[in-house]
Amino acid sequence: MQNTDELEIKISYLELKYEELNEVVIAQDKEIQRLKGEIKVLEKKVSDLEEVSGVDRPNRRPPHY
Repeated sequence: MQNTDELEIKISYLELKYEELNEVVIAQDKEIQRLKGEIKVLEKKVSDLEEVSGVDRPNRRPPHY
């Protein structure tokens, strides 16, 4: 059976790892939010370009011609 000191060391180690993982999750969430914002901007730009170029013209040639 483990003594109290060994258990305290393990708990300290687990707390440290928990904090490290929490920081990673927070950083990833910030990056995801930033990327979502960029996607919205790009979607708006594509939508604006489609309006200007008339993408939905039925007689338009496919891009491989």
